[in-house]
Amino acid sequence: MTLVVISPERDRADELAVLDALCAAGLERYHVRKPHASAVALAAWLQGVPTRWRARLVLHQHHELAARFGLGGVHHRDPGAEPASVAGDASAVSRSCHDLATLRAAAGRYPSVFFCPVFASVSKPGHGPVAAGELAAVSSWLRARTGEERRPEVLALGGVTAANAAQALALGFDGVAVIGAVWEAPDPVQAFRELQARVASASGAAVRPSLPPLMCLTQDGLPLSHVEQATRLVGAGARLLQLRMKGAEPARWRETARQVVDICHARGALCLINDSVEVALATGADGVHLGRTDGDWRAARERLGPGRLLGGTVNNAADAAAARAAGALDYVGVGPWRFTTNKRKLAPILGADGIRELVAQLAPLPAWAIGGIGAADLAAVRSTGAAGAAVSSVLFRDGRVEANYAALVAAWEQAAVGACSRAPAPAIG
Repeated sequence: MTLVVISPERDRADELAVLDALCAAGLERYHVRKPHASAVALAAWLQGVPTRWRARLVLHQHHELAARFGLGGVHHRDPGAEPASVAGDASAVSRSCHDLATLRAAAGRYPSVFFCPVFASVSKPGHGPVAAGELAAVSSWLRARTGEERRPEVLALGGVTAANAAQALALGFDGVAVIGAVWEAPDPVQAFRELQARVASASGAAVRPSLPPLMCLTQDGLPLSHVEQATRLVGAGARLLQLRMKGAEPARWRETARQVVDICHARGALCLINDSVEVALATGADGVHLGRTDGDWRAARERLGPGRLLGGTVNNAADAAAARAAGALDYVGVGPWRFTTNKRKLAPILGADGIRELVAQLAPLPAWAIGGIGAADLAAVRSTGAAGAAVSSVLFRDGRVEANYAALVAAWEQAAVGACSRAPAPAIG
């Protein structure tokens, strides 16, 4: 379940300090809504956000700043703003909806949608809720969604608090977005933690983080050790690592994993372990990635519990059907995009068309394309609807880890900017 915090209605001197504490406490998505700020003023504010947290920010105004500051995306509010490019864009945009007709129109076009106001507003006295009949119709549609209709996560916004978050989830929403429940509280961070606990309890699962678009895999056989690779990658800004040690001796694997997990967590990055539930549990990793022959997904979920991430590998339509049916995965790796020397037993090459078909079949399960992907491929990868790309060899080319990672980030962001530039300009507000 997703938990989003939106910036306060009125500017606060302590907003940046609170934002830093919220992200450290596990907030994965923060919507920056500052309708009265000029582009210059907003840029100055964004400059004060620590670089490690910027990918968690979604911008409501002055969208052109998103790429400049490496933000996680942009949000559209105007009902007429329907960028043609949003179909297939897995992370760059979200929008607000106020009725069922608009919500249905957004299905399959936006990765994330706010429906509001669900309850009476905390931060705007006298605002909301939506008419009871409209909310009942929305709830009925939410609970009946299938296939592509489930692609946008639909979040309840407006008057959501720790006291009624469970009610919002019971209506069929995929998560909640809050403003006043956090910012009107005496201790915003404590209020956020209470919301986290309530949402997790009501959904029977932990609040899932929104994963960054670049998944960085460590690699055997390099001059850099796995620990050194992780250190360089998180230092460059990577926030999603997968420790991949094939055939390592168990004790060495666990010790390396402990060090890599510590390195990741010290910089706010997530660490996944490739192939081993046991190593993940023993080292406090954030999750596991299991290939098709590396273990049963449902059994792995039972061992991991709801609080850790679980990913799987998909190479064909049968794999995709199994991934959907398992009901245990948080994401999948889909490939190969092209030939790669990192896999000893490489599945048939899928290319863009093959990955596009599997991404559609997997929806709403997010997919990361994998297999020989470089910066020049990321626009095409993004066009398939993939949520991101898993990369390895390209990161370590010529020993230029930091420059290589920066080039990948820039290429992914430029793909979004290029797509948006071909669409009608959204109204800002």
